[in-house]
Amino acid sequence: MRPHVEAIQQADLCWHEAELPRGEGQAKQRNLSYDEEDGSASTRVIFESAWTGPGGYHHADVEWYIMEGMIKIGDQYLGKGGYYRAPAGLRVPPIEVQEGTDILLFREYGDWGFSVSDKDQSEFVSRGANTASDEPGELTIVDSNKMEWMPNVYEGDTQRFLKLKAMFIDPASPDNNNTGFVSMVCWCPPGWSDNRMVHHPVFEEAYSIAGRLDYNFGSLGAGTYFFRPALVKHGHFIAGEERGWTGFFRLDGSLINWVTINERVIIEGDALNYDPETQAAVIAGIPVRSKGTGPWDLDGQ
Repeated sequence: MRPHVEAIQQADLCWHEAELPRGEGQAKQRNLSYDEEDGSASTRVIFESAWTGPGGYHHADVEWYIMEGMIKIGDQYLGKGGYYRAPAGLRVPPIEVQEGTDILLFREYGDWGFSVSDKDQSEFVSRGANTASDEPGELTIVDSNKMEWMPNVYEGDTQRFLKLKAMFIDPASPDNNNTGFVSMVCWCPPGWSDNRMVHHPVFEEAYSIAGRLDYNFGSLGAGTYFFRPALVKHGHFIAGEERGWTGFFRLDGSLINWVTINERVIIEGDALNYDPETQAAVIAGIPVRSKGTGPWDLDGQ
């Protein structure tokens, strides 16, 4: 199970050698969040040299979103804003990566393993090469720059949430009890606001690409990341006045907003052997937070 991360600035994190086996070249990664039970991870990877990877299959469902630079997958080129997803066990063609390329890399239900192969190995995957559905998985390649922003499909014409560009929607999502992964680029226009306190039946994570979004856990500036497990309440949101906010967003099911009104948190007790003004305890359940996002404002948040 991944910890609740809310929020961290990627620049605060240390570099590791990138988990890209079988490839040739130099790359490093920062671990935004990591599941030590099954190897799932969300990382930021920078290629310090040109890098090449052979054809073969991942042991996990893998997604790349290109922040800067260029890759070639098979005979297709993808630049900034490009995206691809390869389900576990499905052979991907050889990959070439330009020096200096910067990506977000996500894995689900598997570690960094990669096996070189000339043909598909679908029998490797017990879940049928998609995270939630039993349908055979396919290689997804998307250029988000060629897509139009679409209205918020989760709340109709109210558009209270975000405008979206869907990178991937698992085939199971509409029909399988809201399970199935969803990946998208999201945009809040300047000054956009939503004053609701909400929680969801699915996890959600986001990496802030540009702009700023202020909310109860702090401020999401460029390079800030959160991973929020299902059922964690959050809000209210206010987007920056100059650029709004743009982020890469992932869910493990369809987004359903369960709304709380008249919200309040009450913690009461009598101090026995300490000064509650200077030695008060930290509230249990505060998520992981990095130093670059600043100290907790427990009064204001």
